[in-house]
Amino acid sequence: MVSIMELSPWLERFEAEWLHVQDRLYPESTRLHAACRYALAGQGKRIRPLLAMAAAEAVGSDWQNALPAAMALEFVHTYSLVHDDLPCMDDDDLRRGRATTHKVFDEATALLVGDALLTDSFQVILQSTHLPAAIQVELVKTLSEAAGGRGMVYGQDLDMHWTGRPGFTAQDLDAIHHNKTGALIAAACALGALAGGADTKTAAHLKAFGFKLGLAFQIVDDLLDNSAATGKSQGKDAESGKLTYLSLMPQGEARERATRLTDEAMQDLMPFGDKGATLRLLAGKLLERTY
Repeated sequence: MVSIMELSPWLERFEAEWLHVQDRLYPESTRLHAACRYALAGQGKRIRPLLAMAAAEAVGSDWQNALPAAMALEFVHTYSLVHDDLPCMDDDDLRRGRATTHKVFDEATALLVGDALLTDSFQVILQSTHLPAAIQVELVKTLSEAAGGRGMVYGQDLDMHWTGRPGFTAQDLDAIHHNKTGALIAAACALGALAGGADTKTAAHLKAFGFKLGLAFQIVDDLLDNSAATGKSQGKDAESGKLTYLSLMPQGEARERATRLTDEAMQDLMPFGDKGATLRLLAGKLLERTY
């Protein structure tokens, strides 16, 4: 059985490449480049990069082949957090245990940081020398679909629409997080598979796994809203009138649903046998997390 400690070399290699890419893309001592580096320096859980690398392994490839895709995912995720935290969106002062980007710099700079990180995420893929051009194109296509107006951005729009508004249903809540959270987590699994040389059918199979995992992840996130260990403002979602799973069901039922979704996601990994061990490990850890 694979253990979480065995992923340390993955994270060490990722962090080394992460710093190298930052130095290449943002070398100037300008305000914008400093702000980009500040946003990227926040120590997130690296969930999406790890899923991408584990998906590459699941299709029989070296996990390192997914490094460009993993970094691009984290660029997109970081951009989304910078924009989410702006006063016109979720209006938050704390992210990953530090002051948010617009608090350290200003709102206009934070807006431009998000613009830069999103756009530059595609450079990270297209400048990777070991991936064939056809795979690069498929990676950019998959990532842009997940991040755009029919994916993550659409989910954010739905989230803002339902904040503080009555009349919602369970389907409305699922639609928010299928797009806002699930789309990028599902894309991480698909990107890793594609970077590992898998065909589109196999990538779609792992994408379905990722969507289930993404909803389970969000339910756990809602359960942790009052935890100080998340690095975000405690109780912010409830205070802001956000539509969360605890708006619709008690904690026990929410936890049960997250467990059921994770179990269903695990079933999707059956065809991958032992090669899917790391993905199974990550799915279990995401369900059990306390931050």
